[in-house]
Amino acid sequence: MQNRDSEVCGDYRKLFLGNLCKDTRLGHLSHLRLPIDVALAQGHRVFLAVRELVGVPEVLAGLPVTLLQAPFMQGVESQDQSAYASYTHLLGKQCFGGMADLTAYLRAWRTLFDLVQPDLVLFVHSPTALVAAHAYPFKKVLLGSGFEIPPVSADDTAGTVGALPFAPFPTTQLTADVVARLKRDDARLLALINAALCQLGLPALPGLDAIYTQADAKWLTTWPALGHFGARDAEHYLGLAPLPGCAAPVWPVADVPRVFGYLLNFPSLPQLLRDLQAANVSALLYVKRLPLALRQTFSSQRIRFTDDLVDLAQVASQCAWAVHHGNHSTMATFMQAGVPQLIIPCHQEQLFAALRLTGHCAVMGYQDQPGFAAAIAALQTNAALRQNAAHLARQCAPFDLAGNTAYVGSVFERLLKK
Repeated sequence: MQNRDSEVCGDYRKLFLGNLCKDTRLGHLSHLRLPIDVALAQGHRVFLAVRELVGVPEVLAGLPVTLLQAPFMQGVESQDQSAYASYTHLLGKQCFGGMADLTAYLRAWRTLFDLVQPDLVLFVHSPTALVAAHAYPFKKVLLGSGFEIPPVSADDTAGTVGALPFAPFPTTQLTADVVARLKRDDARLLALINAALCQLGLPALPGLDAIYTQADAKWLTTWPALGHFGARDAEHYLGLAPLPGCAAPVWPVADVPRVFGYLLNFPSLPQLLRDLQAANVSALLYVKRLPLALRQTFSSQRIRFTDDLVDLAQVASQCAWAVHHGNHSTMATFMQAGVPQLIIPCHQEQLFAALRLTGHCAVMGYQDQPGFAAAIAALQTNAALRQNAAHLARQCAPFDLAGNTAYVGSVFERLLKK
């Protein structure tokens, strides 16, 4: 980030944003719009490194940002995450799989840092970049959901005897045997990271928590009620900015409850469509990779498939309930509107978020269950679900653009003050 007004006298400020998330249209990249706007308004120069360049011009709408390709591990196949017991397993499988790869990506990130010479770096779910940044003196800010910024325990210090495992998942039962196994896994991952850092001539990390405790500020793009690991006291909640506007929804019919679906082609999709067909609902469904045979079989006066994204804020204000996989932005949009939800998680991040709502304002399903009639009936008839949804909605204040702008601006000013 560079101050354009004082460029002549050399008073430079550069903001470098690292984003390794895939979803550039509806989620993660949109969260960067506010800090980018604030930085530019303060006269700084902004560099943005993204994993996928598609969608950036649309989301950032021509802002004067220097765009860079982020280093990331390519060709990684989707894996079953059900056996992952902690954040350590997630990092080990998706980011830090081997010595040679890790060293290469650390070197690539350091090359970018040396090229830009930032004064502040804002990280959006970029653990490899965070490891690479550990020895740099620039200021660091983390931005993301409750899953993308794992909780740090005050007791988990520098590998001390008795320290807790690093960021165990909410579904992990912390028996003595499990804790011992997780601590061994932590030690192996830490050894791999430190071996790569040593090869680059860099100081070792004292513990896995140091990846995240080096941050000068942490901004959660969620609300406490929707945190994947639960509510936290140490971080600042920005809430969730409204999703970019899309086309207005066009419902099949208007005389029955409206149901919206934002789905993938998952194993039990035919059963879900069959149960929706049997229910007294008007269903508008956006299904990625929808097979033609299913479209032809289930398109009717009461079920309409759309190939285009629709405005979820409008949908949430019009529908009786929604079905989706637990994408954080999607779930938050419906929760803020007080809409009950049927959530069918596809991976652990979605599962953890779904568990926060299940039993309150949501019903959880599974990708391979034989049918969804009971869940649909509950959403149609259980008044407590809608009452609880309205209660949770009151805990999720509307996105405070003015307040968040002032807050982010004050943090930038504090951290970048010479």
